[in-house]
Amino acid sequence: MSQMSPAFLAEQANQEAPVRPDAKQVKLSRLLIVPHLATLEADLWRLRAEYDEQFAASDHPRKAEYPVGFCLEISKGVFALLQREIAAPRSAGMMALREFCRQGGLAKRIWGNLRDRYFQNAFQIGNLYVDVANDTVDPAKPKIEILPLAKSGFKMLDDFGTYARIAEKYWKATAYANRYLADLAPMFPVLLVTPQGRIELHAQYQTILYRNMYHDFVDAERFLLNDEIRDRALPDEMIRMLSDRAGLSCEPIEDDQIKNLFRAARTSQLRLDPQRSQALLDRAIAISRTA
Repeated sequence: MSQMSPAFLAEQANQEAPVRPDAKQVKLSRLLIVPHLATLEADLWRLRAEYDEQFAASDHPRKAEYPVGFCLEISKGVFALLQREIAAPRSAGMMALREFCRQGGLAKRIWGNLRDRYFQNAFQIGNLYVDVANDTVDPAKPKIEILPLAKSGFKMLDDFGTYARIAEKYWKATAYANRYLADLAPMFPVLLVTPQGRIELHAQYQTILYRNMYHDFVDAERFLLNDEIRDRALPDEMIRMLSDRAGLSCEPIEDDQIKNLFRAARTSQLRLDPQRSQALLDRAIAISRTA
């Protein structure tokens, strides 16, 4: 967080967010991508196989779990290989994709809500949803999935209530409103208790983290005050664990205190202060790693 401005926060919030395809994207997809979709899909299978080989040769400490849980790594890795291919295209699919991009077609990595069940990393190419890590929850599924974005079930994830409910399904965890570590609540309003009994502060994902900051923490405040889990009480043993890790009392705070807390964050322009914001991020990560 080396710089902060509303424009910077908006850029970060939208960098991995899906874009509603306009008439230009629909037309370019129909003219340049759809006629070569079979070749392009074959190219993606080839690139995914190349990434799988690279990973197999690595010394990753969780290699035995691959591909389950490696959605981000696979998406980023295949996207890098895709950029290499577009720079020197050899197949009809890659030539078409290069021309698509040259004419202003959208091709980007996206992250968000897939069918209200998963956090998913994928690609958006024009009006298409392209998932090169489709097997990272269920390895029996095909590695590649390509669908019209409108029919894919993929949506922007822009509220903490939806985030908390997907987190519970996706990680088999339990979500709580962060009324316990008050100084972290504007940026990290969700506490997640994993099946292993770990406590994690959320959300550190770029899209929702920066969207909340761009909205001057309105998203976090709305979740803490209005969401259906707002009064779900964190178990006493978890409160003690948080207190030990954070080095302070973690008694839950009331609505008036929450409102004052967010008022102070806005008055002090916390969202535009990179040093303070980074310190809160570092603290949240540290607590999540040890709690």
